[in-house]
Amino acid sequence: MNKEIVVLRRTQFISCKPNYVVEKTAKSLDEAAKYKVALELLNDDKAITYVLFNEVGQFDVDTIQKVESEKELGIPQRAEDMTR
Repeated sequence: MNKEIVVLRRTQFISCKPNYVVEKTAKSLDEAAKYKVALELLNDDKAITYVLFNEVGQFDVDTIQKVESEKELGIPQRAEDMTR
């Protein structure tokens, strides 16, 4: 399956719905993130932001990290492990 990351320009004026335009597609998250950062550095318009999407949804590049297991995150593995 051919997976691509899409870099979108999001324009949001105060009283309007956001408008999205495809700026670029990339073959990897690293390539897309570099392009997004470059666009953000060149941008001086507060109404314009850039976001990354793939077939699943939106990426938040600042928080993407590899996690070995849910156990490392402290996520209960069984209902008995859950506390209030």
